Parts: sequence; structure tokens; C-alpha cells
Amino acid sequence: MIKKAGCFFLFCLLGTGLGRAQTVNCLIAFVNGRALTLTDLQIAQEFGLYDRDIVEGGSGDLRLAVLDALIDQKVVLEVARGPAAVGKDELSRALGALRDRLGPAVFRNKLSHFGLAEDDLRPYLEDRIRFARAVSARFSAVIPVSRGDVEKFYREVYGPEERAKGLEPEPLESVLPDVEGRVRDDLKARKVAEWVRTIRAQAEVRVNRDCLK
Repeated sequence: MIKKAGCFFLFCLLGTGLGRAQTVNCLIAFVNGRALTLTDLQIAQEFGLYDRDIVEGGSGDLRLAVLDALIDQKVVLEVARGPAAVGKDELSRALGALRDRLGPAVFRNKLSHFGLAEDDLRPYLEDRIRFARAVSARFSAVIPVSRGDVEKFYREVYGPEERAKGLEPEPLESVLPDVEGRVRDDLKARKVAEWVRTIRAQAEVRVNRDCLK
């Protein structure tokens, strides 16, 4: 359930790990009593620490879409039973991959903008990894797809995509494994979204949209 909150502000210094403390940070949401701050949202958005395909495939305010993704992540991590702790080496690899994806110069500029050191991103990356593990554990079985679903996807999605590139679509049998994989991924994404909606409906969520004004 979602409730609109009044305007809350946190008048305190943000975490001792921050290179440059900020004195005011808006509390943008509470999820089962746990706070999400405007800074959390801004960092996730700037560094791309959310499900980009899902969020950016939609319409409307990107900030609200990213906030929804962060809330979903929090409710899943609360109910998921024992996702294994993320080791230092895995976090270091994730941090390196993020740096490479953004490019070293852009990465440094974003850190500087928020007054962060690299290690300040580790908690955000750890939540992302644990969330992915929880989803994988829940949907570990291969999802079956029908021939009809594959043919429909080939006809309505794959074919138009290829023609938009100026290419003639390959025969279905030639691209069957790839098309099946895309259909299966799409079905899994819908099942994950339904699962998350069910969990979220049972959570106490308060959102303070005044933070985004």
C-alpha cells in the first residue's frame, strides 16, 4: 500500500563516509519504517543503479520511476530469505564494472558532485546484487514458452525490428533460439513484476512527493 507523506526533512550530517557532508536531505519515502532519502534517489539515478530496461522503457517522470524501483528493491530484500552476503571481491568487481560503463572521467565527476568516495557506492551496489540474487532464487526454473508465443513475437516484434534496420528478417527457424530466449526473458520479467507488486501491496510505503518539487 502507498501513502503520501507530509514534508519530512533530515537535519543531520549524512554518513561519515561522505567526502562532503550535506546538512539537509529530504526524506522521500519510508518503506516499512526504513527511510529513503532524496540523495539515495539522486545517486541511483545518476549512477544508473536501477533496472534500466524496465524504468527507462516507461514514460513520465524518470525520478518517480527510479524511486519506484528503489522501493521495490527494498520490499523484496526485506522478505527474501537470506540472500548470501556479498563478498568484498564481488563488490570490487561491480564497482569496477560501473566505473568502466560510465567512463573514468564521468565516474569521477559524479562522485565529486555528490561528495562521495568510491567506497560510498558499495552499499548501493550490494543492494543491487542482493536483489538480483533474490529474484534469481525465486525464478530459477526455466520458464516454458509456447510455439504460438514465439511465432507471435517473431511476427510482431522481431520482424518489425529487423525491417526498421533496413534488413530482411531471417527465417524463424534460423533465429529460433534467440527469439525463444527473448520471449522467455519477457515472460520472466512480467512474472517478476507481478511477484514484486504482490509483496509491495503488503508493505507500508509512504512517499513524500514534495521532495521532488
